[in-house]
Amino acid sequence: MKYWSCCRKKTSDFSSFLSQRGCTTGMIPCRFDWHQTGSQVIISIYAKNSLPQLSYVEANSTMVNIRVVFEGDKEFVLNISLWGSVEVKSSVVNLMSAKMEVTLKKAEPITWARLDPPSLTQGQQPKDTKET
Repeated sequence: MKYWSCCRKKTSDFSSFLSQRGCTTGMIPCRFDWHQTGSQVIISIYAKNSLPQLSYVEANSTMVNIRVVFEGDKEFVLNISLWGSVEVKSSVVNLMSAKMEVTLKKAEPITWARLDPPSLTQGQQPKDTKET
């Protein structure tokens, strides 16, 4: 069986597959922001009319993956490597009519300079790494 990964319209005939129009899941830009307290980092995604039964947040101690789904196969995806560590079991997600709020419990009560760590440019090494 051949199919487009975006819509899974299947066919066993290769010629039919080539003539079949593929579809894509539409990406929606959503405004998002974050702020912090001494013990928490709060990420707010402003997403009116989302579908809560299809939307989700996955996280571990150093990253969070957010997917907000809307009608018409539209979605907003945000994958963040976090500046610091979080306690996933003590974190909470609230999906309201106009926004999704992800409240992450910091593993240590320190101030984060950013939500995500600065990316390394080619040739740079992390500060803890020593050249040999």
